[in-house]
Amino acid sequence: MKIVVITTDEPFYLPLTIRKLLETPVRDDIKKIVLLPPTARKRTWKTLIREQLGFGYLYFIYRSLQFIIFKMLSKMNMELSGRYFSVEAVARAYKVSLSKIDNINSPEAIDGIKADGPDLIVSLSASQIFSKKVIRLAKWATINVHNAPLPKYQGMLPSFWVLYHGEKETATTVHLMDETIDTGDIVVQKRVTISDSETLDSLIKKTKLLTVDALLETFRLFSEHDGKPPTKPNLSEEATYFSFPQKKDIKKFKESGRKVLWKGIY
Repeated sequence: MKIVVITTDEPFYLPLTIRKLLETPVRDDIKKIVLLPPTARKRTWKTLIREQLGFGYLYFIYRSLQFIIFKMLSKMNMELSGRYFSVEAVARAYKVSLSKIDNINSPEAIDGIKADGPDLIVSLSASQIFSKKVIRLAKWATINVHNAPLPKYQGMLPSFWVLYHGEKETATTVHLMDETIDTGDIVVQKRVTISDSETLDSLIKKTKLLTVDALLETFRLFSEHDGKPPTKPNLSEEATYFSFPQKKDIKKFKESGRKVLWKGIY
């Protein structure tokens, strides 16, 4: 099986997810990791900064310092206690080919992926919407990982919204990709309990690590069924969609007793 993983240059959660994936035998099947910038045409750095400021100045300062330090450590090719600080550093350590691309829908990107001849393309927190041409590059399918119990909680930052609505469990879902967001048929869904002390940060980490188990099961199903695994419908009539939380949503989130980073502090 030939797999191409398309992901985002994000230092907080994805390096660990990618590392855990590459620690499994599937590493030999991953022919390339395509790394996209954290911004896109409609989500500029200005937009990202405004979104992060919505969580408060303490959060913004903490995350900004983390981002700078992690970037420096990555450039120095450092890892501490087995932790890598960028997806690029993980790919380098595990000797997996990595390609940095500004626009996944550009002719250059499409030609590069086509040359890899992938059976599967995996969208893992990719920062850009794929065109029909990109989706159709894989022999079997292009699949997306969404850290929510689809069809509920489509859209952005689902871990925030499941906590906001007081859910007792959430999920990581792997689904077939089509031209609309988070709507393709479901291949695998792994559920996880939300604890009373769960923070936004801890729940994101929990679901990102669950991603590895979900993907391994997905790869097995595709292999066993010759590229046509059994799926469940992603029912539109049961769907809910949420955009990035606004300040008023974050205020209500905190007033409910939930924390963003640390239990009992913030």
